[in-house]
Amino acid sequence: MSAPDMTTTNKRMTDADLKALVDAEVSQALGLDSSKLSEQRRKAMAYYYAEPEGDLAPPEIVGRSKVVSPDVRNTVESMLPQLVAKFVGGDKVVEFEPTKPDDEKKADSATKYLNHLFFKKNNGHTITVAWAKDGLLQKRGILKCWWDMRNEEKREEYVGMTKIELAKLMEDPEVEIIDHKEYPDEEDAKQRAQAVEGLQQQLMQAMQASQQQGAQGLQPAPPQGPGQQPPAAPMAAMQPQQPPRPPQGGPAAAVMEIQQRLAMIEAQPPAMLYDVGCKITRRGGKLTIEGVPGEEFIISRGAKTISEARLVGHRVQRTLSELKSMGYANTDQLTGFDSEGNDNAERLERDSFDDTGTNTADDTPNTTDRSQIKVWVKELYLRVDFDGDGISELRKIVRCGDQILDNEIVDEAPFVSWCPVPMPHKFWGLSVADLAMQGQKTKTSIVRGQLDNMYLQVNGRYFGVKGKVDFNSLLDSRPGGVVMMDAPGMAGRLDQGMGDLGAAAQMMEQEEQALENSTGWTRYSQGNDAKGLNDTYGGMQIITNKADMRTDLMARNLAEGFVDLFRMMLKLVCQNQKKAELIRIAGEWVEMDPREWKNQFDTEINVGLGVGNKDQQVGHLMALRQLQVTGLQMGTSTPEKIYELDTEIAKTMGFKSGERFFNDPKKNPQQQGPNPMQMQMQVEQAKLQAQQAIEMQKLQAQQQMKTMELEQHAQLEQARMQMQAQVDINRQQAEAEQQALKAQHQAQLDAMRLQMEAETRARDDAFNRWKAELEAATRIEVANIGSKAKLENAATAAATGEIAAEVQQG
Repeated sequence: MSAPDMTTTNKRMTDADLKALVDAEVSQALGLDSSKLSEQRRKAMAYYYAEPEGDLAPPEIVGRSKVVSPDVRNTVESMLPQLVAKFVGGDKVVEFEPTKPDDEKKADSATKYLNHLFFKKNNGHTITVAWAKDGLLQKRGILKCWWDMRNEEKREEYVGMTKIELAKLMEDPEVEIIDHKEYPDEEDAKQRAQAVEGLQQQLMQAMQASQQQGAQGLQPAPPQGPGQQPPAAPMAAMQPQQPPRPPQGGPAAAVMEIQQRLAMIEAQPPAMLYDVGCKITRRGGKLTIEGVPGEEFIISRGAKTISEARLVGHRVQRTLSELKSMGYANTDQLTGFDSEGNDNAERLERDSFDDTGTNTADDTPNTTDRSQIKVWVKELYLRVDFDGDGISELRKIVRCGDQILDNEIVDEAPFVSWCPVPMPHKFWGLSVADLAMQGQKTKTSIVRGQLDNMYLQVNGRYFGVKGKVDFNSLLDSRPGGVVMMDAPGMAGRLDQGMGDLGAAAQMMEQEEQALENSTGWTRYSQGNDAKGLNDTYGGMQIITNKADMRTDLMARNLAEGFVDLFRMMLKLVCQNQKKAELIRIAGEWVEMDPREWKNQFDTEINVGLGVGNKDQQVGHLMALRQLQVTGLQMGTSTPEKIYELDTEIAKTMGFKSGERFFNDPKKNPQQQGPNPMQMQMQVEQAKLQAQQAIEMQKLQAQQQMKTMELEQHAQLEQARMQMQAQVDINRQQAEAEQQALKAQHQAQLDAMRLQMEAETRARDDAFNRWKAELEAATRIEVANIGSKAKLENAATAAATGEIAAEVQQG
């Protein structure tokens, strides 16, 4: 084979060349519908649903068991809570550490903000559950993290807004008023009426006082005293609850002032309220994290990681409206309906369990609304020398049908992944479902065999002589039923093999152990092994810890995926967020501005991946806290360190954070330093309390052990009695069946003996009759022969006498 020509001049690719290259790369990539990988993932989903099909299909014989052992589903669903709780059990998944001096505050802000984006803006709990479950079931869990530039449009309605509130709303450039309705404020009108009524009463009193003064010719009266205080007039109709100042001067001046107030209230326009409908358009984009189904993810064959892969892609179905909102300008040229991916085997297997999404007609576009036409889009990240400079660059190529919607250079592909059982030098590893499927298949066969044997024991197979048995009554299996037949022995039960339940149970136990060895998930880890109660507490801890080590290794693999995810999130917010955001953290409003950060932080996983359960971890942390209290006096610990440990203990106990229970010393500094004598007393008191707590725990543990021993003994005794009773019942049933069978056989033998004796007597009687008839016939024949002889003798004698007479005469 000749070497490739290295002297060829590079030139810029045309769109046709790029389309041909993309088609060639996609056809060779992993993740297509017809690949072996796709079939393995579809099979894992079928095993998870425990459906009797494919490898788990029962034989095509009526009456056979169709039960399926759900081992894959049980293993996945049992592992999932432990994996998820390690990461989203608290309020932080990842912590950023500074790499340069004076970056501690920035790293802390980045930690708080990105965890806020993950949990609050993207529902991190749901994302983590789906991501972990995809890995356990589908070999790899895939997440897509990108800066979504789509404008968010939503309609909001506000009722009863004041003019000031409406003005503030209209100042927002992202708000567009669509419709509004204004109407008088009833409460304001009521307050106006009360104010006018009060002023009118004051006016009448002032006029009366003025008339009296004019009639008496007196000087202006002094202001009214406290015993005769007039009703107050409001300073403004909007504040009727504040009493106005009383009129100054004499009655005439008071009349003029009150009249002026009334004129002012009447001249003031009534307050209005507004019902507003508006459209809010949020521009600037947002950080988005979504799970990618396995059948939608594409990666080049032979790739080891996403970052090194030649091709990575996402094949997803979108509407034309979504494409247009994402900024693609040439969507109007897209025509027709692309059904690629509608009949994907993995997608159909996942949706067919509850019959959702299996009908491809649901994806048919609504011809009356072009914006809702669905098309399959390939978002590909390909390393290619498009510009002809001799160096390949990573380009984002968006392909829909025969159109290229986007072609631009990007930094990295927006995908992160994790695998529970990675294989060296490969991207696709093994899932927990792959490890458990063989055990599920074998256990399903054993369980079906046990059930089929039980069915055959209850309703076995029978024989019947054709024409001698009423088959309708024979097939009518009911208690006390009668089978009609012409003669005994015309129907009966066929001899057939009986199932060995003991051997089957032993095989089930062996397969259960094999399944545990394959997956690393034992019954001790699930906490549902009743036989383990007879073992020691320490022995159970050792077994459980060793079994949890494999789960911890999977959690470590998932943790590396979180490292890649948060690094990508930090990079995206630093590059794309254009303004600061005000968020609430730990009950306080904090302004976060990613523009002040740089992508220069290291990441550290903030999860408890140590060996042992939560109770053990809490015990270790409590012991560490005692050491910290002692170290506080020696100067090896500080209140801040103790606060951090207290919050960690609260999180390990299952609480989301520790701020509810402890105050941060940084926010509440002590005015005076600690008293050494007081601290010594506190240390001694803490030691005494700790010792008392340990003794109390020992007593409680001993009491619990005694109680458990008594309960175990009672359970064992009860189980022994139940087993003995069951054995007695089985023995009695067996003896009764043997007696019934013996009586049935004896009855059949007696019937056959009587039948044979009757047949023998009938044969003897027939022989005797035949003998008597023969003897009678013989006697008659002999008599006849004697008479004939006598006649012949007489005739002979007569003839002889005649001859003698003739002789004598002659």
